[in-house]
Amino acid sequence: MSATLRLGSDDAVYLLVGRERYRIAPDDLRGLIFHGHAVPVTREGPAIVGHAAVNPAGRAVKVFTVSGHFIVPLVSFRRVATGEARSAPLFPLVPEGWG
Repeated sequence: MSATLRLGSDDAVYLLVGRERYRIAPDDLRGLIFHGHAVPVTREGPAIVGHAAVNPAGRAVKVFTVSGHFIVPLVSFRRVATGEARSAPLFPLVPEGWG
């Protein structure tokens, strides 16, 4: 299943996973990128369907949704969130000991 990270015209970051579309609100991006706070991931409306957080090493963002778990390098996430890059791929996150 392909998954992509994109910046929306409303300055929110969107996660496109298959046919699903998830959103990280612009107000939450600063806390995630600069302070490492976990933030909610929503679908249309206020329904929280997951969360995103910086990993303990501070080099990647892990995204957990009902459609799956993904990881993206923090530098790629930051470039998309600031509009420096148009999109970035999300990689499937496989738990340790699996695969």
